[in-house]
Amino acid sequence: MNNKSILLTAFVIGIFSVLVSTSCNKEKPGKAVITVLDSLNQPVYGATVNLNSDNNPEPGIVKDKKVSDNNGKTYHEFPLECILRVEVSKGVLEAPKSNIHIIPGETAELTIKFK
Repeated sequence: MNNKSILLTAFVIGIFSVLVSTSCNKEKPGKAVITVLDSLNQPVYGATVNLNSDNNPEPGIVKDKKVSDNNGKTYHEFPLECILRVEVSKGVLEAPKSNIHIIPGETAELTIKFK
């Protein structure tokens, strides 16, 4: 093999390695875990947890609505960084509104308590 073919082979292997490594390196979504408690600090099953960006400026509207499980928790995922309004209700009860900051690759946790 001459020097040109060795250099060309090394170059092709290098380019292939860069392409493979960057295509597999996708950023993980940001996660939010919301815990809903009653006034006695007990988990609230069946509460509606609404995360939205309605109070944020464009470009996008982000919304996700879930119902809390037996442990009073809801789990949400978002692909981009965002600050979301958290609104929780159960029947006629409404918990105080709050905000949560979602960062890709991280899990943000927030506890909401009915008064």
